Amino acid sequence: MCVAALCGCVKTSQPVGEPRLLVSDTSGTVLHRSPDGIVTRDAMLQLTLDPLEPVQTDGFLLPLISSDGARVAWQSQSNADWPTLLAQPDATTALRASVSGKSIASGGGWTQTESLLLGRMTTVNGIVVEAPQANGSRWIGLLAWDGSATEWFVKDVNVNAFAAIGPRGELAWCRRASAATEFDLVVQRPEGQLEWPRREGESWMMPVVAKDGVYACSLRDGILELAFLPLRAGESLSRSEAEPAILRQRISIRGTARNAFQSFVACTPDRAVTSQGLLFYHPDLRRMVIWNARNGSMTLLAEGSLAAWMQPDASVMLSLAQRLVMQEVPPDAGMAPVELIPGLWIVRGRDANGAIVVGPRSEGCQISRLRIGAAEVK
Repeated sequence: MCVAALCGCVKTSQPVGEPRLLVSDTSGTVLHRSPDGIVTRDAMLQLTLDPLEPVQTDGFLLPLISSDGARVAWQSQSNADWPTLLAQPDATTALRASVSGKSIASGGGWTQTESLLLGRMTTVNGIVVEAPQANGSRWIGLLAWDGSATEWFVKDVNVNAFAAIGPRGELAWCRRASAATEFDLVVQRPEGQLEWPRREGESWMMPVVAKDGVYACSLRDGILELAFLPLRAGESLSRSEAEPAILRQRISIRGTARNAFQSFVACTPDRAVTSQGLLFYHPDLRRMVIWNARNGSMTLLAEGSLAAWMQPDASVMLSLAQRLVMQEVPPDAGMAPVELIPGLWIVRGRDANGAIVVGPRSEGCQISRLRIGAAEVK
């Protein structure tokens, strides 16, 4: 009852019987039903975990992987605290931070000496970064994959943060004056620039650009909401026209800026949009969830899931604290997620041979390739 009141229409499933993972020369799924109706699923998968060269991170931000799975970028040094990561007024003005990168297949690599914070995503051309300045302002740019130069997208006296790049090259980011506490949301599109409407005391954070619109989250007096503005290529809206068009969904009445940040770092902006809706971490339900903005429904994924990676076949790989699992979307009633490998592993990319997974460790971050045999349902 409480969950339904908070989230509207919720799709969920309870496991019936424990899934069993069998290492086999073939791949497939076999369902067994006992006389009393209990269903057990045996998943037979060809699994290979190829260790790759680890990276030494700052111990907080996860590495970013290029779209082809060939390159990795990471925060190799940072003294940033939470106010700095959240671009708040009390952020440090003496940032010491470095971004590093390399080819996944080869050693070596580079480190950028300018103080840069790793952004939320990468593109074919580079890595989104933020550059806090001594005067309190913050710039947004794209650091080349070889670390040679940064192309500055937004470079002014404001505090600019949380940038995301869309499928047509759209740039969405949050902006506030140095003396202000709330963020506006700005979207630069081929059709022109749109500044989202903002209610009194409201602050926008963590935009995500989709083909059919823009997502973001809103924080106001402890109320954390998801928001979606339907907007297709070729369409334009003024600020006044956009206000009634925004679809909203409350996800917490105890929201904080840290909650908002953590809800959207579970997957990168270019991977958060799925055919079923927006993939995000729900701070109150403490699991990954898919929000369908058009009908207001929430699809709950595995309990305790911390991060997710949607696959082309509409299944999802989910990171739990002690294991990586796979689950159908929407989840089948009575089917528990299938365990793939033990340990905390987070899918951050793919190459031609498999999923690139990262494992945060006390001494740095392990990187591996997980190869899974093709599924054949029997």
